[in-house]
Amino acid sequence: MKTYEILPTDENLVQTLIDDTIGRASDIFRFVTILNSIDCSYSIALDGRWGSGKTFFVKQTKLVLDANNAHLTVMDADVRKKVLTSCAKFIPVNSELQPQVCVYYDAWENDNDEDPILSLIYTILTGINSDYSFSTGKDVLSIAATIGEFLTGRNIAEILKELRNESPLDSLKSKRELREKVNEFFDSLLPEKGNRLIIMVDELDRCKPSYAVKLLERIKHYFTNDRITFVFSVNTYELQKTIRKCYGDDFDASRYLDRFFDLHMSLPPVNMKKYYEVIDFSNSLYQVDQTIDAVIKAFGFELREISKYFPKVKAAVYQETHGDRCYEYAFPEEKALHFGLRTIVPIMIGLQIYDSAQLVDFIDGENYEPLMAVAHRADCRVFSCLLEHGESFNTKENPLGEIHLDERLKKVYYAIFGNALAGTKLFANWKAGIWRRYTREAVEGSRTIYKFFGLYSLMDGGLRRIYRSPLHLQ
Repeated sequence: MKTYEILPTDENLVQTLIDDTIGRASDIFRFVTILNSIDCSYSIALDGRWGSGKTFFVKQTKLVLDANNAHLTVMDADVRKKVLTSCAKFIPVNSELQPQVCVYYDAWENDNDEDPILSLIYTILTGINSDYSFSTGKDVLSIAATIGEFLTGRNIAEILKELRNESPLDSLKSKRELREKVNEFFDSLLPEKGNRLIIMVDELDRCKPSYAVKLLERIKHYFTNDRITFVFSVNTYELQKTIRKCYGDDFDASRYLDRFFDLHMSLPPVNMKKYYEVIDFSNSLYQVDQTIDAVIKAFGFELREISKYFPKVKAAVYQETHGDRCYEYAFPEEKALHFGLRTIVPIMIGLQIYDSAQLVDFIDGENYEPLMAVAHRADCRVFSCLLEHGESFNTKENPLGEIHLDERLKKVYYAIFGNALAGTKLFANWKAGIWRRYTREAVEGSRTIYKFFGLYSLMDGGLRRIYRSPLHLQ
């Protein structure tokens, strides 16, 4: 099965920036200009839901910053040229971007460390390929080890030995001395590489609570240099939950985080039209496409969720609902089959990703709200097969024959999933098992979901009524 997730590989980062694949290129360059205007110690929270593309955004920001820093020689010349050409489309010619050193730090990847400051400084060092040494003659890794030893009280000589086979410096005696050493490090490093240091901290909201809190506290206390900007790529809602796990459910996590962030920014939205073009999806030609689009909107799917959802629906129903096949459903039983494939199945697959508990309630006949939520975001013509001659969902078209969509859909829902027609809980359990099995097989690439409705019609009640006539559901 084809993957539709755009991973943050080096190639994808460059190409999607050039092509403006998801419509965020202009937002990235605006963000770069904001970073360019900062002249003091500053911290930014870039807020976005999980799966919304935060990592992609900050890595592309780093790509632009690196391309505009002539002091950095590690970037491929061809890549630099391509990125600068893209920059020219959005940044005025007379705008001068100061050379800024940008480092990407994955907090989640490092949250097994005793103290984050060692891995953070090590990441900075390796990120800019520096061979800087303090006036004592010791290199930066030694200083990083010393800082880590000072903060944790743990002998980390063996860690350092593995890294560079060197012994750490003597422990610093005070926090003030430590802060001075950190500032000395950056003040001496930056003139060689750029005017400012931008540190992108990603995945903080996924870290262990103790590590997340410790990282924030360490940065607040020791990274106070006026030439450093921190960008925290976070899901603020999830980070607040993480903070409360440390300090208790009644703790005011929002006010706590305000201590660390000077500016809160929301991740710019994706241009869905452009993204749909990338995954070869049209939300207007076929009715099932309109259902897919409505499910994405109703459940608030982000990029990562869409990349999982779309191929699963394609595997389940596309072959039977696209092309010439979609015009073969002329008889009532065929219309019922088509309605199930183009409407019910996409909703079920969406619920699998969105909320498995709601999926159970949906197929147990206990919650029709997901169907309503999707219906309210889709063109009512998707449900025209549920109308009799002369009926309409539009009062203006036929005042005498207006039908309320919600009421008609409720009847359809209970006809398919309701337990009252069957009379026994055993039937409901059987029904739920069949739905789950066939849906699972469908999303794994099997076509058996197509046959499900025929099998289900053998049972008393339920879908058999729709098979006989999709228009008479009473």
